[in-house]
Amino acid sequence: MKLLVMTGDAPAIVAELRRASPPPPDLESVVRAIIDDVRAHGDDAVRAHTRRLDGADLPERYAVPAADLEAALAGLDPDLRAALELAAANIRAYHEREMPVAWRRRLAQGQVVGQEIVPLASAGLYVPGGLADYPSSVLMTAIPAQVAGVGRLVVCSPARGGGGVASGVAAAAALLGIGDVLPVGGAQAIAALAFGTATVPRCDVIVGPGNAYVTEAKRQVMGEVRVDGLAGPSEVLIIADESGRPDWLAADLLAQAEHGAGASAALLDVGGTLVERVVAEVGRLAAELGLDADRVAIVSCADRAAALAVVDAFAPEHLELHTADADALVPLVRNAGAVFVGPLAATAFADYAAGTNHVLPTGGSARFSQGLSVVGFQKRVAVVELDGPAARALARPVAAIAEAEGLRSHARSARLRAD
Repeated sequence: MKLLVMTGDAPAIVAELRRASPPPPDLESVVRAIIDDVRAHGDDAVRAHTRRLDGADLPERYAVPAADLEAALAGLDPDLRAALELAAANIRAYHEREMPVAWRRRLAQGQVVGQEIVPLASAGLYVPGGLADYPSSVLMTAIPAQVAGVGRLVVCSPARGGGGVASGVAAAAALLGIGDVLPVGGAQAIAALAFGTATVPRCDVIVGPGNAYVTEAKRQVMGEVRVDGLAGPSEVLIIADESGRPDWLAADLLAQAEHGAGASAALLDVGGTLVERVVAEVGRLAAELGLDADRVAIVSCADRAAALAVVDAFAPEHLELHTADADALVPLVRNAGAVFVGPLAATAFADYAAGTNHVLPTGGSARFSQGLSVVGFQKRVAVVELDGPAARALARPVAAIAEAEGLRSHARSARLRAD
């Protein structure tokens, strides 16, 4: 575990916290070759790369049968099914509050302007897998799409050796009524969703977290398809004062580090009163759970302002506030994917069942982006209506601007409506 002492230079602290392992060698070219192959050869390329990278042989028709999805749901432990149903209800309630509405307004010259809200036709949901099983990622990606009104949802998740996808992923898909589930992961899944194959429908948007190859593939297909963002390793910053409980803080730090693959967690210790106790608790809990604490850091901050300066510069995916005045700090936070107010609000609750979405901006992108939401699955279509008086009122100024720009047919088009 590393111990950092803040000296007032927030950028230097952030640079140290963000020091990461180098990306895999030739990442860009490796991913580009896979994308080009899938684009040119469709399902044959998907099968070949799945066999090579995941050790799974996909049959000619490799979509997961509906009967297998229903069997996975029927086979769920009752307590797990109840938990997933509760989580789904909370996530749906949260995202329903985000729904934008169409509108119209008449402006001064008489024209009516407005917007229609149109759901995208299809969404590709990437659910990571490998050795893990993430039904929560199905809920988090699918439910806002359903609330948005997307017509078709397509789940891609890495194939298991015996075929199919992880049982929890299959069960969650069945729980939400999703019938298109493909046992495909990695860059080949992103390429298939972006361009379509005989088996995988072409999608309008691709969402969901993944490894470096998935993220690079999303970067390369942007423009062909909308993507939710370029997710990096998961991260949390925790601001805590002398009221913080060392055992809770250690558990929350290690819960983030538990994501692996470069995940990081840092405690911003206001006043420097918690360092020794939290270091001891992290060491004890890491040994008990068999976790690696190398990506856990503790930063001693002189005061709340110094801690907030680090938060603003770091722009964390998750920010926990373990302070006596946590409510008062929330309006001072500008850059964070999600804020967890008070010591009881552990990130783990929102990872699963609190209701907010766990697909959040990472790597500092919370400076300019936000978590997955309903609007990520919709588009706004501008609407303009003009009657005769409005056209006559606007024709002269429109023609003046068009003439100044050298676009004479634009000017003529407007003037004709004034006659």
